[in-house]
Amino acid sequence: MDEVIARNRAAYDRIAEDFAARNPDVPAPYLAFADEFQRRADGPLLDLGCGPGRDLAFWAGRGVAAVGLDLSAAMLRAARTRVQAPLVQGDLLRLPFRAGVFGGVWCSAALLHLPKAAASAALADMRRVLRPGGPLLLSLQEGDGESWQRWPGENADRFFARYRAEEVGELLRGVGFTLLGRERDVTPTGKRWLCHLAAAG
Repeated sequence: MDEVIARNRAAYDRIAEDFAARNPDVPAPYLAFADEFQRRADGPLLDLGCGPGRDLAFWAGRGVAAVGLDLSAAMLRAARTRVQAPLVQGDLLRLPFRAGVFGGVWCSAALLHLPKAAASAALADMRRVLRPGGPLLLSLQEGDGESWQRWPGENADRFFARYRAEEVGELLRGVGFTLLGRERDVTPTGKRWLCHLAAAG
């Protein structure tokens, strides 16, 4: 596990600015859940895997207080140029926050960088830091298997775990979440994404 985390961190440290340039817009499935997420979030938002701050900026524009956490120091430096929110370096398996401190957790394309064997533990920690009834937005690549992928033109490999919709539902229920909705999206390059809205029990 430590090797996966270290290699992902090194990759994102290397590609941070290129990643930001290639991913400038909040995806449509996220926008479809934004109003319901905000309605349910009673307290500050935690953006897990906040990257270069795209979604933090989106929420700041809606007047929502948020904290960003990312594995990569370079990603956090890029985020600092975009937002004034508190930023924390850390990983999904060791969230450095007290129980019940957040009104909502926003986890965009981050859990998929952990092996599936670690997914339940990471989701349980997200549940721990959420207030009862707080919403979780979780986006994952749809598909099967686990593999490393090289970033175009760089010596930077990222780990990906892909999920079927039924797998995600079982994982969420297993750690105390109730699934509220699911959206699918296909990118212009053919990658399939699942976006889930759930609530902490």
